[in-house]
Amino acid sequence: MPFYAVDDERENFEQYLAGAPLPPGRNREWAANIRAATAAKRYMGRVHIIEHALTPYLQFEIDWYYAVNAAAGEDIRFILRKDAPNVTYRDTWLFDDRDVVDLSYDAQGRLLYINKNDDPKRLVEARIAWTEFYRRSFPLADLLAMIRGRDLAVTEFAGAHGA
Repeated sequence: MPFYAVDDERENFEQYLAGAPLPPGRNREWAANIRAATAAKRYMGRVHIIEHALTPYLQFEIDWYYAVNAAAGEDIRFILRKDAPNVTYRDTWLFDDRDVVDLSYDAQGRLLYINKNDDPKRLVEARIAWTEFYRRSFPLADLLAMIRGRDLAVTEFAGAHGA
């Protein structure tokens, strides 16, 4: 999704757009979950499908979520939409390579539902999608290098982060 319409983060997004710095303790609880999982030798990671131009919302996610999560141990990766594999996929969480949770959003980025999917066929699809997306993806550090090197378009917006 290019944008998630989450009421709980609307104020933070507006502050980000206005140029506010990352608030102290931002995403602290989730980062603690990541550290606990990785300390227990469990993998936490994601692959985010992106366009060649980053939206202000994705910039917000990178600066106020992904940077914190990556520092805590999450493997955050990206794939350009043009490089996405030709496999069945949707917005999915795959836990321990055995539990599939599918998420559905409307066109405005509002969460419609979260569904734990116990269908063995869906598990196979999710595993194939994860493997193929991961194989073609690149890490957050590479994305940041692409931004710095201007190899990736960044949509300008008002505020210190986009000017």
